[in-house]
Parts: sequence; C-alpha cells; structure tokens
Amino acid sequence: MQMNGVDIEVERKNIKNVHLSVYPPDGRVHISVPLNYPDSSIQMYILQKWVWIKEKQQQLTSYDFQPDRQYVSGEEHYFKGEKYRLKVNRMSTGAYMVYIKGDYIVLNIHEDTSIDNARQTLYQWYRQQLSPILDKLIAKWCKILGVGLNEWDIRLMASRWGSCIDSESKAYFNVELAKKPIDCIEYVVAHELTHLIEHNHTDRFHHLLDIHLPRWQELSKKLNEFPI
Repeated sequence: MQMNGVDIEVERKNIKNVHLSVYPPDGRVHISVPLNYPDSSIQMYILQKWVWIKEKQQQLTSYDFQPDRQYVSGEEHYFKGEKYRLKVNRMSTGAYMVYIKGDYIVLNIHEDTSIDNARQTLYQWYRQQLSPILDKLIAKWCKILGVGLNEWDIRLMASRWGSCIDSESKAYFNVELAKKPIDCIEYVVAHELTHLIEHNHTDRFHHLLDIHLPRWQELSKKLNEFPI
C-alpha cells in the first residue's frame, strides 16, 4: 500500500489490535492488522498517525552530516569510524591519488580540479576501500544465515544504508558506509541479507536478528548517530 508517496508494509495477522512501526535504518513503515481489517480502516489509521510517522522517519534517517564540504585542506572527514583531516595537494602534473598518512586523508589532484571532481575522486577511493570489507562480511553472513547472494554493488544513496531485492538475490550498499565503524557496516549487511529470508520487517525478521546479531538495535542507533 502507498500513501502520499510512502510505501506502507501491511501484514495481516491473527491479532486483535493494530500495531504501527517505523523501522531503522531507512524509516520504512510497517503496520500489522487483524485478518479481516479493511483497507479503508488501514488508510484512516495511517492518516491519523501521519505526523508521528513523518517525525519518526525524520529521526531515523537524519544523518549527522558535516557542513557542505569544499574539499580543501583542514576539513574533517571520516573513514571506518575514525576522524581525519583532509590534506589536498593541487599539482600541475601527476595522477589523482588518495591515501592515509597519519591523521590525514591525503588527496592529490590537478590544480584545476573542480570541487565536484575532487569529491568524486575521494568517493571512488571510499568505494575501493569499502568493497573488500563488504565482500568479507557478505560471505560471513551468507554462511550464518544460510542464504546466497547473486549480486551486490556499492552506490551513493540519499536515504538508505542498503537495500535488498530478495526476489533476485541482489543487494546494494551506500558508499557512505565507508565512513562508519566496522560493526555498523556489519549490521547493515546482516540486516539486508536477512531480507533474503524475510522480506518485511516482521516479528520473524527481528527474531532472526535477535538470534544472530543480539546487538542490532544498539548498532542501528550508533549507525544513524555517527557523523559522516
């Protein structure tokens, strides 16, 4: 069901009361209703709770962004949960390059490089660093959950840390995860791969996380509070 551009996951169960939840990390909305509860009543209930839903989504998806970056020396940037200062070397010759030296992320770029190209260079490096981390964690969690993943990729996402297309066994992860602590990255991997077993955020879904990653709620909070 969709209302005002928001997807609502509807689950009919043998229950007496309506249960509405907004789940991290992406603010997805799930409502459990009695078996014979009509769609019109679901829509009315959602509308009555609309302000609460939007406030909850804003709380869960509000990343702690730093001010708009100019990609100049001295800015704060993060990698695997650690804070670094950016050092930008603008040169007349030489290849674009990013590396860590002490407390600095060093960005070597051409003297005429635009802010947008500097950002793309840094994010390409983030992608390269995140890929082997995800590769290892995906292999680990496929084994734990007894699932298989046909394809995965890294993308820049506006409001999600990851997504899973369970029907195709595909998963996508936000490149911003490269800035997060490893245990937070692992939570996102576990979360998305659990969707290969249970599509929606049902009681079964959360029970699986409780079994295999008991700290998942703590990690979810840490993930969304940690600055990027």
